[in-house]
Parts: sequence; C-alpha cells; structure tokens
Amino acid sequence: MLLVTGITGLTGRFLYKKLKASSLEQNVCYFVRPTSDTSWMEQDEILHYGDVNDTETLTAALSGVRQVIHLVNIRSSPQIIEACKRQGIQRVIFVNTTGMYSKYQQYAELYRELEQGIVDSGLDYTIIRPTMIYGNQQDKNIHKLILLMNKWRFFPVPGNGNALMQPIYAGDLADVILSACLRSKVSSRKAYNVAGQHPLTYNQLLHEIQDALGKRVSMFHIPISLAKLAGRIGDVVPNGLVNYERIQRLEEDKTFDYSKAKQDLDFNPIPFSEGVRHEVQALRYNGLL
Repeated sequence: MLLVTGITGLTGRFLYKKLKASSLEQNVCYFVRPTSDTSWMEQDEILHYGDVNDTETLTAALSGVRQVIHLVNIRSSPQIIEACKRQGIQRVIFVNTTGMYSKYQQYAELYRELEQGIVDSGLDYTIIRPTMIYGNQQDKNIHKLILLMNKWRFFPVPGNGNALMQPIYAGDLADVILSACLRSKVSSRKAYNVAGQHPLTYNQLLHEIQDALGKRVSMFHIPISLAKLAGRIGDVVPNGLVNYERIQRLEEDKTFDYSKAKQDLDFNPIPFSEGVRHEVQALRYNGLL
C-alpha cells in the first residue's frame, strides 16, 4: 500500500490523476486534514485523517503501508521519518524545493538541514526538489500574475527583469514523483532538481502570460530600490502580492540542471509557454478569468 500526504494541494491534485491512471490505482491511500476538501475525489478512496505534524496520527495511518509520498511541506519531514520508523517503513519520497539554494529564501538553511536529516535517517529515500510550481489557482505566484495582467492595462516590473527563472508545471512534477515511486531501485537514496524545460527571464515570462491571455499589457520598469521599499511595506501590511523576499528573489537567477532526473526518471518537462496556456485554461474553467 502507498500512502500520499498533501493530495489536496496543487501538486497533489495533478498526482491524483496520474495515480488513477497508473498500475498503483488500487493500492493507494491518502492522509488528509479533517477540514480538507475531498469532494472532488472518488468516493471509495481510502482516507486517513490527521495532521502531518502529529506523529501519533501519522503512525496510525501508516499501518499496512509499504511506501510513502510526502508532498506536504518538508518542515514536517521529521514527523514522517519518526512515524515510518515506528511502522518499519523504509521507502519514502520527499518533495523539498530548490529554494534551499537561494540567498534570499528565509527558510533555505532550514530546508538544507531537514534534507540532511532525511539523508541521515537510514530510510530508503528519494528527494525531489522542484523550482517554483504553477498549474492552477492553487499555485502561489503565477496565477496571481495572470489575474493581474488580465485586469490591468499597465504592469510594473521591478528592476530590469532580466533575472532567469525556470518554473515547473505541476503536471510535470507529478510525473517525475510517480516515476520515482515506480523506479525505486534507480532513484533510491538520490536527490533530483527538477524544473521547466528552459530558463526564461522575468520579462519573457510576463510576455508569455500576455500571449496566453491573448491581450497586450504595457509593462514599465521601476527602480529596484522602490520595489524593495514596497516589499518592506508588504512585510508590515501583508497583501499576498509583494514582500521583501519576493523582490529580492527577482534579482536572483533560479535555473537548474535536471539532466539526472531526465536520465533516471525520464523527466521531460514542457516549456512555460505551453504550461501557462494550460493554467489560463484552468483559471477560465474555474471562472476566475
């Protein structure tokens, strides 16, 4: 039996569809919060309710399980490790983030420490490190840009907009997670960076969003110092759009080599131009555009 945490999140919803079409379909259960919306899932799914930060409920849910996919934030990995050890489970796939390499990500050092804890745990682990994930209204960044560019005629760009980024489509991330699950021998005790097909600048990313929306937006650049001031204000008065860390990271190249995942797991991501069209379609389908 395979247990998956975080199935109701962005990546989880994409992974759910992949699992339903895979050879694992009849051997999966899900660990969800009592308040999670599971109405979109098939009615006969095996659901265990609890909190990933509560080792006791995790341990109970893992009875009879042989493998775990942990999609929930890596900060709960110590509880997963402890619960797996209690139940004698060896095989776990963890999802971390390439944010662990960032100079500006506030949790980067913690993510590195937690990953080292996984490596030292003695478990048969695979670690998947995605870049910024997008795909529908559940993502934390791209869908907000889409909604704003659909609404505004003018769009501010902090700094020169030339820093590189490589967002990953949630469907591609789900594919590589499932591949790691099915190819446990080759992916055992390995960590993989995964990203979109090609890097692109922030300017290029915004133009791709315009094209996906089928509209023109006049973009103008503002001094990075002014954007950072707005970020400081956003830290004090949260707005969901701008904070100091996000502005800082717009000056940082975020590109990653995914050749190891391609070799071991047949990882073959789509370009952002294709992925953002899928996201625009998803937002329209859900009545957000």
